[in-house]
Amino acid sequence: MTNKQGSHFWLMVIQWPTESGQNTVGSYQGVTTPERGETRLDLFNRVRKEIHASYPGSAGGAVIAFDVQPNKL
Repeated sequence: MTNKQGSHFWLMVIQWPTESGQNTVGSYQGVTTPERGETRLDLFNRVRKEIHASYPGSAGGAVIAFDVQPNKL
């Protein structure tokens, strides 16, 4: 059985303040195949936008970690 995945694995960690003033940290990961000509910065911005769309509370937060690597061992 073949599991079709993207060519790259990514990880992003975002920290943002809640209404109570405490910080929340969200860790997100996934796989993707970069578009032809897409840069690391392009991918960073695309991933961040997708996270904010799915988790609106994270919008405006600080990205404290981001990594993208080929999705193979």
